[in-house]
Amino acid sequence: MASSSTKPDTSAETNDAELTRASIAEAIAKRAVSLQPEDEEERRFALERDTRQEFRRLLDPGIARGTSESALLSTLKMLSTIAENLLRDPGNEKYQRFKPTNALIKQHLVEAKGALEYAIALGFRAEVVHFQPYYSFHSTPKNMDNLRIGASVLKEAVDRINQKHEQAKLNKVDPKAVQKQIAQKVKLAYEDDRKEKKRRDELEKQVREARAAAAAAKKAAGPFSPKSPTKGSSSMNNGEDAEKDDDEDEEYHEDGHDGDELMSILPVQPRMMLRGGRTVGDKPATAETAEKAEEMSED
Repeated sequence: MASSSTKPDTSAETNDAELTRASIAEAIAKRAVSLQPEDEEERRFALERDTRQEFRRLLDPGIARGTSESALLSTLKMLSTIAENLLRDPGNEKYQRFKPTNALIKQHLVEAKGALEYAIALGFRAEVVHFQPYYSFHSTPKNMDNLRIGASVLKEAVDRINQKHEQAKLNKVDPKAVQKQIAQKVKLAYEDDRKEKKRRDELEKQVREARAAAAAAKKAAGPFSPKSPTKGSSSMNNGEDAEKDDDEDEEYHEDGHDGDELMSILPVQPRMMLRGGRTVGDKPATAETAEKAEEMSED
């Protein structure tokens, strides 16, 4: 028996794959168009994705491959300056073209691999005016969009390289710089200590001067106060009282009073006579006092 073999139908699978890709692209386009006005930036970014990718490929590997980082940065900065000036002032003829014979442009654009291709993608075209070669910008809506997109890609690349350089500087440790920084910190700490000590000494000096002034004021005010009289003040008061009593006695005698009259007006205390001429509470009686006592008793 003859066996019949069947071959797979690959044409149908290919058509299905193409239809799938077409439907995906159509869905992306419809979604970009159906976005709300506030999502205008996202819609534009979706529509410009392919153009942006083309500029990125022109930059890397186009310009970057086989080029040193310093030369690459110089080329990107020059292209970015040309694009930004034209975007900022598109009507200025000075920014609408550049001379490839210029020394800097020749070094960083004409001789740099892939740089002129990037400028052409931005919208510049080669032309000759009065036997002078130029690259002039052809202002069309498409070229203006390409100029804007290409300028943003250049700015991203320049910022990325600058950040890389800054990070490398931070990561690089210089022993001399570290020692210098440590010495500077020690010096600042020493100066701070000196300032702090000077401030404390000045404060202590002010306290001592204030105490000395208070002691001098207290000494000038006198050794006693009206609230608590001291021993010296009481003795002075006693002396003043004694002088006052002496003055009163002198005034009394000057008025004609003597001691006998003073005794006559004092009350006579009764005294009891005892045998032997003695009285109670008195000194021994003399003969005269004894006789007077007997006469008074007879009367």
